[in-house]
Amino acid sequence: MASKFACAFLNTQESSPSGTPLKRLQDVRYSMKLRSLVQYFFVLGKSIFLHFPSNSNKFINIVSGRIEIDIR
Repeated sequence: MASKFACAFLNTQESSPSGTPLKRLQDVRYSMKLRSLVQYFFVLGKSIFLHFPSNSNKFINIVSGRIEIDIR
């Protein structure tokens, strides 16, 4: 008879008693929340640059200048 677990598991790199890799569903939920939070701030940052194009142009010039220096 199969035993009942308090939470669900997904296949990942962690090992289980049966030899199959397991990961807690709670960990997956946390990583998905973190990923969506990062995406939110990325979109928010893009919208701020769209509202202030002069700042966007300055930022692009600074970043492109640094990339040119690194390539040389």
